[in-house]
Amino acid sequence: MHRYNQTPNLLLIGGPKTGTTSLMHWLRTHESIFHPWPNESHFLMAGVAEFPTAPIHPKGHTIITPEPEFHKFSDEPWVMDKSVFHLYSQRALTTARNQMPDAKVIITLRDPIELMLSMHQEHSKRLIDYNVSQSEMLAAAAAGDYQANPQDPQTWSFLAFPRLKHPTLQWIEAMGGTKSNRIRIIPISSIRNDSLATLNSILEWLDEPPFPTDKKLPHHNEGGDMNSAGWARFLRQPPTFIVKLAKILLPSHSLRKAIFDPLRRPGFKVKKTQRPELSVEQRADLEEAFAEEIEFLADLESHIDPNLIISH
Repeated sequence: MHRYNQTPNLLLIGGPKTGTTSLMHWLRTHESIFHPWPNESHFLMAGVAEFPTAPIHPKGHTIITPEPEFHKFSDEPWVMDKSVFHLYSQRALTTARNQMPDAKVIITLRDPIELMLSMHQEHSKRLIDYNVSQSEMLAAAAAGDYQANPQDPQTWSFLAFPRLKHPTLQWIEAMGGTKSNRIRIIPISSIRNDSLATLNSILEWLDEPPFPTDKKLPHHNEGGDMNSAGWARFLRQPPTFIVKLAKILLPSHSLRKAIFDPLRRPGFKVKKTQRPELSVEQRADLEEAFAEEIEFLADLESHIDPNLIISH
């Protein structure tokens, strides 16, 4: 098969803020796993977005898949994709079910309230034009009775992404149901409790040799806030005239990245910060809103065949 026609056959589909970035970085170091993108691709839902993916990315915005680096492919048996929005995408599910019969799928899970708050911290960290506090976000969610409205990108990701039960069960059914060997479900507690054992359980499922016991596993994409200093904001979002001038002087996109990415990197350095504590009333409201999801995670084996769950 021509290397540029290698379709991913190992899909790490989320949810977001559930340990997927660390899993991706760790798995891509295995000799049998190739990952052709720098991070996420969302190649199964490229085009017009089915739903908002962030407060500043409404339903209908364009999702463009980054160029893969298939020139580095060395006939590894597993080509991995990590795209956390695939979990919620009917387009992705339909394509995987109907056109990717050999693909295997990994879904990771997390407490919905923790996921919601971590998602807000992530948006606050990554989105330069998003400046909504946690309390303001929670007030907006409460005003909509904690219902995810795809026409409201300001609250969608905080209310839809933590609801993992329905999409998880949909993907299990699409991959062949409880008797299938095509899907594994991993609570984030397993990754936290024993990252190496979790990885080696994945590799055993893939019929690949385990990582050695001394494998170093640094964590990735941990929570925190971006530096709010003026110089840091400048590096993250240079003035438009500077961007235009750079494009004129350096027409090559790859050359601009090679020169400017190292210069801009300090502006994206994350500072470890504690999230604001929820009030008793806020937590009670969220526990009621996400009650079905909390029960699903707490009693996972009553909803999913234990053979499909990796838990350490």
